[in-house]
Amino acid sequence: MIIEIDAESKKWIEAKGKQLTVKTLDVKGCCAPGVQEVVAVPGKPQNLHQYKEYVVDNLAIYVQKQIVAKEKLALKLSGFSFLKSISVKLH
Repeated sequence: MIIEIDAESKKWIEAKGKQLTVKTLDVKGCCAPGVQEVVAVPGKPQNLHQYKEYVVDNLAIYVQKQIVAKEKLALKLSGFSFLKSISVKLH
């Protein structure tokens, strides 16, 4: 898997401790079927055996094993001020 991270995102991850976890999040609604989103959160996961670790430019990126990207996983910083977060796109 190729992990693509732009310079701004790298700086943000470095400021958050040089570790990022990419995982699935189940979103359930009362009237519609559940949706599964892929999210990125700063830090190291608790159960390392459920994740595959990638090192990109001295950053540890932990990707949940059930996430399958055909070619690459793109991480991009979005938001502003203290509301910034990393968005994930699978290609």
